This record gives sequence, structure tokens and C-alpha cells, in this order.
Amino acid sequence: MSYTLEFVVPKVPNRKGQAWDFLEDLQDRFEDDRAAPHPLLKQLHAALVDRYPCLSSYADGDPAKEECPWADGPLINNFASEIGEVSIKSSRAAEIVPFAVEQALALGITVMDGQDESIYRPK
Repeated sequence: MSYTLEFVVPKVPNRKGQAWDFLEDLQDRFEDDRAAPHPLLKQLHAALVDRYPCLSSYADGDPAKEECPWADGPLINNFASEIGEVSIKSSRAAEIVPFAVEQALALGITVMDGQDESIYRPK
């Protein structure tokens, strides 16, 4: 199992129900979004993989690959023009989620955590 976080660049509505509907609309467009990742999402990706290298950076058979916290890769493929989504191995979520949220908020990116329906908004 994995733990998923959504990173949202556009302003997310304040009402919780509207916020989750807004995310669903963005997710529906995500699959067809062929634009380059938003510059803020590129910065977030760089911060994440600087601390926790991408799954795709390991050679096949490298035992260190098992320690990678990301559930899929290349991680950059999970970032688009308006949103990014990362899947974290559940066993590493307690470590990775706070770091990812902190990095996103520092960049002005909203984080939506569907596991507990938390929304972390930049100040």
C-alpha cells in the first residue's frame, strides 16, 4: 500500500467540500495534461528527490532501492502544470509526509492529503 499526497498550485477553495471537488476536477485533467510541470512543482520535485532520491535513480538489483520511500518513479512524471501527486510507501509515510508538506508550503503550494482529508495551505 502507499500513501498519496496531492500538491496543488492554483488557489484551492476554502470550503472543504468545494476544495475536494476542485481537486477532483484537476485530477480529471491531469492525465491529459501534456504541459511541462509548473515551475513551483519542479522546485518541489527537486527538493524531494534531493533528500530522497527517485526510485528510477537506482540500478536494477541495487539493494538500496528497497529503502527508497517513493512507491513509483520517475517521480517527475507525477507532476503537471497545475498539480503533482506522489505515492509514498506506507512504511515511510510518517517520515516523508511532514517533510513533503513543509517543502510544499514553503513554495506556496497547497497540499491535500486524501487519507485523512487534511488540507495544508500556505500562509
